[in-house]
Amino acid sequence: METDKFLMLVSNLSGFEAWAWGLVGGVLLLVIGAILWRERRHFGRQGKAGSWLSLRLLALFLLLPLTVGVVLIPARMVSGMEALAVFYAALLVVAPLVWFAGHVFAGHRLRPALSTGESLYLGASGLFILLSPAMAMTLGQSAVFQARHSLTANAVKGASAAAMPYSIGPVQRFELSAVGPVFAQSLTAPAGFVLERIDRRYGDAWLDTRSTTRTLYCRNAQDLHFFWSAGEALPELRFYWRQNDRLVHADFVPANASADVAATREFRIAFRPDGIDPPVPIPRERTAIGYFVGQEQLVYASAGALQPGESFDDDCIMPGYRRVAWEREGPPQAVALMFRPDVQAPALRVEIRRPPAGDGQ
Repeated sequence: METDKFLMLVSNLSGFEAWAWGLVGGVLLLVIGAILWRERRHFGRQGKAGSWLSLRLLALFLLLPLTVGVVLIPARMVSGMEALAVFYAALLVVAPLVWFAGHVFAGHRLRPALSTGESLYLGASGLFILLSPAMAMTLGQSAVFQARHSLTANAVKGASAAAMPYSIGPVQRFELSAVGPVFAQSLTAPAGFVLERIDRRYGDAWLDTRSTTRTLYCRNAQDLHFFWSAGEALPELRFYWRQNDRLVHADFVPANASADVAATREFRIAFRPDGIDPPVPIPRERTAIGYFVGQEQLVYASAGALQPGESFDDDCIMPGYRRVAWEREGPPQAVALMFRPDVQAPALRVEIRRPPAGDGQ
């Protein structure tokens, strides 16, 4: 796992998850410490404490890098599917041979010498210690998830209703060629407000939307922006936040009936060399941006792919949206938007092209 992704994962842990994984790590350190203490005591009684420590240090600083090297280096020297075969062969055959044979070879040459059985035992216990963090994460993941889910479910179940904290903006109506009326509405959060969770109603059940795809609305920091076409089913949402250290909730459904028909505008996107300016925030998951590739061939790339500095929590394409690698990608040439006014029919796709040079954009 890349370092930045790992740090992002750690920073997104809830307070309970951080405490739970801290507990798992503490127990793991105690287990490893107990193993090393018992080994040190056992070999100390036989007058081999120095040899035990020497072999442990040799395993950590010499045998471990050598074992990892015999697995990774040959695999990287081969391409294609053969690389995977070489990797597994080295991992399952060569690596154990190097690790345990290295322990026996080094153990015999220490003074006082360690027997073959003692050296193999230290190789096995050392391997267990090295693999124990991965095993602890695998075993603890389910328990931590279940505990967090139980605590969250109890907190959500006990949350009381409260007044809507958001400032609800007017419904704006646009006309989009080949789609018809499209609507937009924004909810602006007050200063200091922190939205903890969004549920969506499906029948009689309220389900967390954290891991779902959002096409009818998006989030920018604590603000929410809705964007939909006529005929698309509007989501009934429930927002959760803390008020006086207690979890509370409020429900919301956008309503296109309140849109001013007389104020309808054409939905136009302004194109810049480094990005685009939609008239209102639009969800990233329903958007793709087109670029010229090769001989003026237009190729679309989903805006759902994160750029450096972006996160899945903030998934709006805001006015002023900028492509980080715009000099390499070239100017955006088109924007494709997907709508689903009829769930029984294929999705409706509309393209908005950059105007020809000299048309004001």
